Amino acid sequence: MRPASVWPIIFTLLLNVVVACAQSTSIHQQIQQTYNFQPHTLSSADITQKSGVLDQFWTNAKSQPNVYIPALRQELADLRNPPFFLYDGSMLLLSLSDTSLDRKVALAAMARSDLHEVQPKDYFSQVHRMATLNENTTASVFLILEDPNFKVFIPQHVLTLGQNYALVYMLLPTNQDYWLQPAIETAQKSLILVLWYAQTDAAEKAIASFAADASKPPSARDYARQIAQAKDKIGAKQRVEAVALTDASLRRKRRERMKAVSDEALIDLDDYTVMLAAKCK
Repeated sequence: MRPASVWPIIFTLLLNVVVACAQSTSIHQQIQQTYNFQPHTLSSADITQKSGVLDQFWTNAKSQPNVYIPALRQELADLRNPPFFLYDGSMLLLSLSDTSLDRKVALAAMARSDLHEVQPKDYFSQVHRMATLNENTTASVFLILEDPNFKVFIPQHVLTLGQNYALVYMLLPTNQDYWLQPAIETAQKSLILVLWYAQTDAAEKAIASFAADASKPPSARDYARQIAQAKDKIGAKQRVEAVALTDASLRRKRRERMKAVSDEALIDLDDYTVMLAAKCK
């Protein structure tokens, strides 16, 4: 028979479990009620009304982070939740806990969100920020392949990034091992550019294979051929400059430079990449 003094402890533990389950259920219900809409289908008046509902949900979460953080982690892993929640809930989680663990949770959820429901600039900025922290952004970046017209305007530099350079910016600050093989396996026009920036034998072979594949769209094959021929245009000056730098140092410089979003950074990216190509030529 258990000592009488043990029962209060057991009761407290059971009560805590019951309370935690009740809170989790309550938050799940809140999510279903709060995110029961698709932003791109709403009128301006509806958006204003729904914004108030979203603000209240965020306020509740910020007032009880210890309750909402574990619940959000759980809910963001449930892909049955509304697509807009998978993005907006990720932003909420990161506002409460910007740890590597929670960035991984957010990126996984964002990869299953709906681009129709988010602003391209916001999506780009968040993914790029996590890329600069060397999180594996690959899946969330590849989501933009669903939208050939994906564009991001950077007003500070009067710079518009199309899908291709948005891909580059959201991938290159990370460890190349994260994205190289997935890019090779899913290569298409925008990813061909990313493969060019990889500057590895495997990437070069993937570009050549794509260019030779008659099943691919002619315009994409032509683009792959142009990319493949870029090495033939490297001049003697660039080859000399490349001699003074190691492959590793050039890759490190590129990753650091791509943490800044500007036309100057893109120019430097191309310069470093040409030097890498010169070393491989």
